[in-house]
Amino acid sequence: MSATRKIFKSAVTSQHAVREVLTMVFAQEMLAPSKEVFIVAPWISNIVIFDSQLGQYATLNPEWAKHEIRLVEVLVAIAANGTNLHIHTRPDDHNRAFKRRIQEALDDAGLSDQLCWSDRNALLHTKGVWTNRVLIDGSMNLTESGVALNDEAVTVSFEPEQVAAARVHFQLYEQP
Repeated sequence: MSATRKIFKSAVTSQHAVREVLTMVFAQEMLAPSKEVFIVAPWISNIVIFDSQLGQYATLNPEWAKHEIRLVEVLVAIAANGTNLHIHTRPDDHNRAFKRRIQEALDDAGLSDQLCWSDRNALLHTKGVWTNRVLIDGSMNLTESGVALNDEAVTVSFEPEQVAAARVHFQLYEQP
């Protein structure tokens, strides 16, 4: 059995597969936190990660009963479990709005020191989510269009060598 899966999605084919992968990866982070999580995306939005309208994710966080849980809320919960967040995007007004939102939420939770944000690279085109156990990468930005509408090719890998190599590469975005 392969520890890597390739997803080809569009607005009409496999549109739920990527969202299900994001749900699985972030649920795993809630249950078994990584020391660090990296998100590298030219564009990032406060997308829905858990659709808990039936309350099915309340076991991950009792405050998550019966509503959509978005990326900012999930990242704050992950940081509350001791995970350091590394987010690297392009210098863009769209991303700055997300940055304000995540910084305010982390400040409110007393976790502002757990965010490393970089938006210095106007040519950033790499896209990925990295945890200690998994790498999600490919053509998809973390936006609603990327997750639900656009044609995208996304790879999900649990291969230790691929996960380790991505960690080394993603760390480079933190250098001045």
